[in-house]
Amino acid sequence: MDNNGQLTFSDDHLQPGINEAYKFIESGDFSEAVDLFNMLIDEKSDYPGLFEGYRTSRFWLNRKSELLLLKEGKMTADFLMNEWNQFNSYAEEKNMTGSTAFSAAQKYVFFTASEHYKIAFRNEESPTDNFSLLYNLARCFMGLQEFSHAAETLEYIRSAYKSNTQITVLLGESYFHLGETPKSLMFFREAFFLNPQEIDMKDIKAQPILDLAGITAKNIPAYQDIREWIPVYGYILDIFYVKHQLSKQTVEILKKDILNLEKSYQMSSKDKIKETNIVPRLINKYLWMFDYFSFQNYDFEAITDIRTRLIEIDRGLFEPYFKNRKDNK
Repeated sequence: MDNNGQLTFSDDHLQPGINEAYKFIESGDFSEAVDLFNMLIDEKSDYPGLFEGYRTSRFWLNRKSELLLLKEGKMTADFLMNEWNQFNSYAEEKNMTGSTAFSAAQKYVFFTASEHYKIAFRNEESPTDNFSLLYNLARCFMGLQEFSHAAETLEYIRSAYKSNTQITVLLGESYFHLGETPKSLMFFREAFFLNPQEIDMKDIKAQPILDLAGITAKNIPAYQDIREWIPVYGYILDIFYVKHQLSKQTVEILKKDILNLEKSYQMSSKDKIKETNIVPRLINKYLWMFDYFSFQNYDFEAITDIRTRLIEIDRGLFEPYFKNRKDNK
């Protein structure tokens, strides 16, 4: 290796060994991985990836004996997923999340856990907790980048849990990676409508949402929750352009939510309002009603009233928006 940390031809003979060590991690042969990384470190300690590989294989070797004592199915799968959370934090602390060893461990953990969740579900190991089993299975598929299997599993769960934010976010993520962008954005918008507080932004890798989050962060005060404002800016920037058909029940719930939020808005001081999520939530619900009266159940008077109210709530945001809308009349 030269002074700039670049590999030279003389280092190439180590690469087959380190590749074999990565395969040991991926297959769960952590003892063999530790021994091989130790040998490689003794030979050339500054070879890139060796310490990350050693730490990764040592972490999982320390848990292998406990893992082997567990019953197959949910118990083993849950153990792996819980330990993965610990490992992820450890890897972030050691700056290892971009390493090949991290990826190898991820493949081992998510593949093994998915197989055990499948066993648990087939055996009806916990029939009252099928949601948890299938949701965790979907997360395993996501970790393995098997997005079609993830989407299939999530759609199955959603048939019984239509208003679950976590499911809806993962559906948005899955369909994005499957190349179904409009469907993906539809699910993302719905997730931010259901409950922004339940969304873990770390789960989102879809570039349109990451870009939207960056834009939103630049436009709101640092102390406010970006998740609450993402659906607002997503609408204004026409990123959330896919429109939903709302049921009568949903419309009635929206109307009640708006009335309650309006009461809180009217009764609160400006300083108090700034400390809460009232404004973005109120705006977001008005925008859904605006779409309803614009595209699903046309009502010019309702459209005009909502437009006026949105400008009253945030003139700087909505006056130019409505002025520049293509359908502005």
